[in-house]
Amino acid sequence: MLEDGDAKLKGDMVKDIEDMDTAIGQFLDFARDESAEPPTLGADLNAIVQRAAGRWARSGHPLPRLDLESLPAFPLRVLAMERLIGNLIENAARHGGSDDFSIQTRTAGAGVVLSVLDRGPGIPPAEADRMLKPFTRLDAARGTAGAGLGLAIVDRIARLHGGSVNLLPRPDGGTEAQVRLPIPRF
Repeated sequence: MLEDGDAKLKGDMVKDIEDMDTAIGQFLDFARDESAEPPTLGADLNAIVQRAAGRWARSGHPLPRLDLESLPAFPLRVLAMERLIGNLIENAARHGGSDDFSIQTRTAGAGVVLSVLDRGPGIPPAEADRMLKPFTRLDAARGTAGAGLGLAIVDRIARLHGGSVNLLPRPDGGTEAQVRLPIPRF
């Protein structure tokens, strides 16, 4: 409906619509009840990470570096975990300053640790717990798309699995979003 000479206006409108679409997607993800999904016994967390990273790469982004240690299979809600990993990937790319980030998995005691590491400006330690609450964003992120729900969704899914989320500063700058999940003993 706009004249051909209004390319900048068209571009701005497309960007606004994409930002609204991102926010609506986050609201829908936040409203979703992951507890309705039954756990898949013997799920492979590394395979879930590889699928999420592959989906990110297929959308036109570089594949994150993957450092995946051998993990035991254990019960996981697979779709919920894909959503958790997807949110961490998107956060690392959006707020980490580039598509240059890594995903790591390892065993730790009676559980596993999933970490997404970036080299962005980081999250001040005093703000880390607050960032896991719904509709929370750092002032520096206010000009970006989203509604401040991504990390709240990550936290809810981790807790649903009996786990926890920590947002840790990295020694040379950036953030490690660390998800700790217990391995149930039967």
